[in-house]
Amino acid sequence: MLDIKTAWTHLLKSVQIEHFRWHDLRHHFASKLVMAGADLNSVRELLGYADLKMTLRYAHLAPEHKAKVVCALLDEG
Repeated sequence: MLDIKTAWTHLLKSVQIEHFRWHDLRHHFASKLVMAGADLNSVRELLGYADLKMTLRYAHLAPEHKAKVVCALLDEG
């Protein structure tokens, strides 16, 4: 029987994905939540963290999202 780490390694190899870690899913999840408008405290709770500092490590915004937010601010004026 395969453990989760071995199964994950085999899966990535079978679909030819390199340099991808299990924790990358956590980064993706947090970033997508923030870009969808979720507040950081909700993201913190969903990730299971006690403080906001660790949440901020995982919640990265895509450059396109940052540009969109700035454009929205400029359109208000």
